[in-house]
Amino acid sequence: MDSSGHRKRLRARFSANGIDCFQEYELVEFLLTYAIPRRDVKPLAKLLVERFGDTVGIVNASAQELLSVPGMGTGAVTFLVFIRSLMTKCLEEKIRNQRTIDSVSDVGDFLRMKIGSGSKETLMVFYLDSRRHLIDYELYRGTVDHTAIYAREVVERALLCHACGVILAHNHPSENCDPSEEDISLTRSLKETLGRLGIELVDHVIVSPSECRSISPQLGDIPEPRRVCAVSDDRERGNISK
Repeated sequence: MDSSGHRKRLRARFSANGIDCFQEYELVEFLLTYAIPRRDVKPLAKLLVERFGDTVGIVNASAQELLSVPGMGTGAVTFLVFIRSLMTKCLEEKIRNQRTIDSVSDVGDFLRMKIGSGSKETLMVFYLDSRRHLIDYELYRGTVDHTAIYAREVVERALLCHACGVILAHNHPSENCDPSEEDISLTRSLKETLGRLGIELVDHVIVSPSECRSISPQLGDIPEPRRVCAVSDDRERGNISK
């Protein structure tokens, strides 16, 4: 079946009316027309929405999860993973060009896209200068129960890059953003250690694909809660300083 006419009509609708004129499955269908040539992709688009809930869920899905859907080949999966990577890169560039980071809401979208949907727990650390401009960030993959290891490495890195402030963030693969005892213990330990060196722990945030939640209210002496949107030694360096 030749679907070229339908594809042209989809693109004409987008050109005339923008993205808001599409139903959820049509957003996915539109994307798939660029990844899967000469095939009616509407049934596959509807299947993906049924499996993952919406476009955000599809973009947040791992390559393995996408490949498990009948009809999804490596080309289409690579395309969707690329879309996610491109979105993350755009958000990273926004942070890079931001004059100051005054609240976690300034990095919330990036956090959700970068680590929110991870299948393994990842600790992310932002290092800020005296004007709250981002110097650098690092990722520590694993769990947060190695508190002493992370405290040492975060402090060492903060001193090395002359940071005046630090924001911690980590994901919960369960998507439950309630802080655990280990989360609170890590936050207290780092706040105390960094404070002795004159470095502010600005916040510690738990991240899921749809939400970022501050641990601050659990500590009493850090500001009231801020809801931003409704680690072994394997590290990833993410130098996004100018």
